Amino acid sequence: MWDIISSVATAIGSILTAIGVFLAGRQLRIAQTQSITEFEDSFDQQYRALTMEIPVDVLLGKPVKPEEREDVRELIFNYLDLANEQVFLRSENRILDATWRSWKEGIKSNLSKQGFEEVFDEVRGVAGFTYLERLVETEFQTDPRQFR
Repeated sequence: MWDIISSVATAIGSILTAIGVFLAGRQLRIAQTQSITEFEDSFDQQYRALTMEIPVDVLLGKPVKPEEREDVRELIFNYLDLANEQVFLRSENRILDATWRSWKEGIKSNLSKQGFEEVFDEVRGVAGFTYLERLVETEFQTDPRQFR
């Protein structure tokens, strides 16, 4: 009789342990996803802060006004630096697929605008934006995770 009780208690203990391990693993995945989301959100905040400084006409693809050229040039350079960092982080597999698709389309869209294109062409090859340059060279077709 005690053997049966002992076996049942052992089985129940094993089941409860398995449930505990499952729940702990689930909590770890949730915490990891939340951490990644917060990390990605910090880049979105940087992007919004930068674009709030760039004149709306430039964001719409219109030519940069001569009197704004130097200020806008610096802001766009800072944007290119941020975009390069985003591509680098994707190459290190630190950015989720859905976020990367959104960022990639945003980068592609911005670089097609006159002001962004002019500054990028000016600094290409000398500013150290190697990850962004590789993405552009592949016409946005290669996932930066394959850059390694």
